[in-house]
Amino acid sequence: MTRTKTNYSPEFTAQVVGFYKSNSAAKTAREFSIPNHHVMTLAKRVGFQKTCAQYPLSFKHEVCQYYDNHTGDETVAKFGITAPTLFDWRKTLGYRNKSRGYNLYTEGLQPGMQKRERMNFMKTRSENGDLKAELLEVKLQHAVLQREFTQLKETILEALQ
Repeated sequence: MTRTKTNYSPEFTAQVVGFYKSNSAAKTAREFSIPNHHVMTLAKRVGFQKTCAQYPLSFKHEVCQYYDNHTGDETVAKFGITAPTLFDWRKTLGYRNKSRGYNLYTEGLQPGMQKRERMNFMKTRSENGDLKAELLEVKLQHAVLQREFTQLKETILEALQ
C-alpha cells in the first residue's frame, strides 16, 4: 500500500485554519472534506494550536512549578486536573520532565531568571504561531485582491476597445 502526500495550497490552508479557529476539527474536516488529522496538521504548520481556554497561563505555570517540589498525585489532587494534562502543560511550557533524571535540588541553585526566561520564550513561540497564521491570512487576502484587480483591469481594457 503506497501513500501519496497531499499538498494543499496556501489559500486552502488559510481557509481551513481560519474556519478551524472558530470550529472543531471534526466540523472543519466535514466542511472541507478532508481527514481530521489533516486539519490539525495544517493548523500546526502555520503555527496555530488550540489550547484549553478553561485555565489561564498563570495557573498552568503555578501547577507546573508546584509539581517541581511535589509528586504527580499530590499535584493532580490539589489542582483538580488530570496527570496527562499536567505533563502536557509541562512539555508545552518548557518545563523539564522530572522522570528524565535531573536533580530537582540543584535547580534551586541556578538563577531565578531561568524560569522566567523559559516562560517568556514559550510566550514568544506562541505569539510567533499566531503571527504566522495572520500572515497566511494576509497572503490569502492579497491573492484575492490581486485576482480581482486583474479582472477589473481586463474589464476596463475591454470597455475601452
